[in-house]
Amino acid sequence: MAKITTTRFGEIEVQESDTLKLPQGLIGFPELNTFVLLDHDKDSPFKWLQSLEDGALAFVLINPLLFYPSYTVEVAEAEVQDLGLVKEEDAVVSVIVTMPTNPENMTANLKAPLIFNLKNRLGKQLILNQTEYSIRHHIMDEMKKTAGATATQAPSETMIPDRTKTASAVSLK
Repeated sequence: MAKITTTRFGEIEVQESDTLKLPQGLIGFPELNTFVLLDHDKDSPFKWLQSLEDGALAFVLINPLLFYPSYTVEVAEAEVQDLGLVKEEDAVVSVIVTMPTNPENMTANLKAPLIFNLKNRLGKQLILNQTEYSIRHHIMDEMKKTAGATATQAPSETMIPDRTKTASAVSLK
């Protein structure tokens, strides 16, 4: 067990089995390769990807299927071969969220998702060729569209998608 001092969470203890390895790092941070995933809050859809090499760096992540149910990451098997993915279902997709002062304006980077294989704790960030995805996709706008499409549901059901109904967003070609 290692103790890491972080800016946001203070000193945390991390089990080796909880670490995530991103051998190529993240875009703009190729030297950072070891992370841990931390909960934002118990019932929050957000997670923190905390760097174990730089305690000041942590990124907010979300499963894009929670606000954009049709989101699909189409990648050639060769692009994720180094992750050891055998089946699409083994992949977990997250996107980095930018949280401005006003949460209504938060955006997600759908153009460069993170793909994780939680069986071996390996991950990587990809840059997608799909033109419909942007680096600043407005989460609340997308949730309002989803809410409008399902207006017959109760408000709590439309604004907070059921996390148990999400499937893999990865499509291997």
